[in-house]
Amino acid sequence: MGQQPNIEVTEAERPRSVPEPPPARRWRPDIKPGIPTTPEEVPRGGLFGSPTPDGGWGLRLISQVDLPDDDPSLRSVIAALAIARAGALGRGPVLEDIEVALALTGYGYEAPDSVTERRARWMDAVPHEGRPGQTAVGEMDRDLLVKKPDEVRQALGGQGAGDRSGPR
Repeated sequence: MGQQPNIEVTEAERPRSVPEPPPARRWRPDIKPGIPTTPEEVPRGGLFGSPTPDGGWGLRLISQVDLPDDDPSLRSVIAALAIARAGALGRGPVLEDIEVALALTGYGYEAPDSVTERRARWMDAVPHEGRPGQTAVGEMDRDLLVKKPDEVRQALGGQGAGDRSGPR
């Protein structure tokens, strides 16, 4: 309908459009629950653990060690055992974890036949596992896994267990 020519409408009397819905409020970090905004709010310890290198760091350490055999299955078994040991101790992998994994697989000392047979079985299982090395980790006793390299060699009954002929 048109406007009559004799009636003048002011700006204040004109209809205004109201946006539906109203414009969104600005985002502020203090209204997002669960997102830490200061270093003091970052959870630490307990179930949150401590920030450390992950399993990829263990693989990098293995690449720096001269392994007695260049078989990819051996690398998978060593990596799985080293990462499992580091996790059992609540930290990231270090060279000592690789030395323990080598001792568990019978390298670095004169291992009994049972240890070398177990290593061969673990290496044969790697291509069939969803996570390479899971058979080795699943069969490993946690108490043996967290021991020092020399203690592992002695526990497995190897000859020359006192000398430190492992990787350096």
